[in-house]
Amino acid sequence: MGGCIVPHPPLLVPDIGGRELERVRSTREAMERLGATIRDLSPEVLVMISPHTPIFRDAFTVKSGERLEGSFASFGCPQVRIAKDNDVELAGVLVEEAEAEGLPLVAVEHSRGGWLDRGEDLDHGLLVPLYYLDQYLETPIVSLSISGLDYRSHFRLGAVVRRACRRMGRKAFFVASGDLSHRLVRGAPAGYHPLGAEFDRRIVDIAASGDFDSLYLLEEDLVEAAGECGLRSIHALWGALKDGELRNQVLSYEGPFGVGYLVSLHLLSSREVAE
Repeated sequence: MGGCIVPHPPLLVPDIGGRELERVRSTREAMERLGATIRDLSPEVLVMISPHTPIFRDAFTVKSGERLEGSFASFGCPQVRIAKDNDVELAGVLVEEAEAEGLPLVAVEHSRGGWLDRGEDLDHGLLVPLYYLDQYLETPIVSLSISGLDYRSHFRLGAVVRRACRRMGRKAFFVASGDLSHRLVRGAPAGYHPLGAEFDRRIVDIAASGDFDSLYLLEEDLVEAAGECGLRSIHALWGALKDGELRNQVLSYEGPFGVGYLVSLHLLSSREVAE
């Protein structure tokens, strides 16, 4: 199994970003390279987790509907719409494996009542990366939410994904959607904090080195000051990938609007894949 960290600013979509798209050129080009790389890996399913899928405080969710759809109507572009087949068989096995692990994972047919998704199945945390990935492959997906549970529980969720895919012989790729600090500059969406850049630097270093165990060394006041939305997704990614030696590559990092956008790729070594 391989995986990636991706951002999800809707302005990456040309119909939304318009002239501002040029200011995220590095991120856009990295997403295009990522899509081509994943295509060449020929995964059978993309397991995706988003911090903007409606969440429970004490449980994770996985979508169970056969067809998952969403649009950018909340961002003024209802004509940009994406529909995906859901790997419902894998979703069911995930629930079984989570139950055996004692991890609360609830199957939900639809996302209703979300603030930005207006009741659609796919929120922008999924739609933005899919806008790019769908240009290269039409792989079915599985859609997971984060939760209010602790970081270790998110790691365990990723491990459940790994075991379920192995049980089914499913070649999967894990997509961790999340932006980094929202407080990089004055005028940023969540205001400015001087620790925002430090948080992003440490996450980028972790992604470059593959030392994801260092996630647990991040001070809580640093995380709080950063105003991030991706850390739980990254913990889940690590749970899915902690299964051998990783090759890691940061494809891009930038924060032109005061929010950190990281695109990184993490693959098991060829020896591990062969085994």
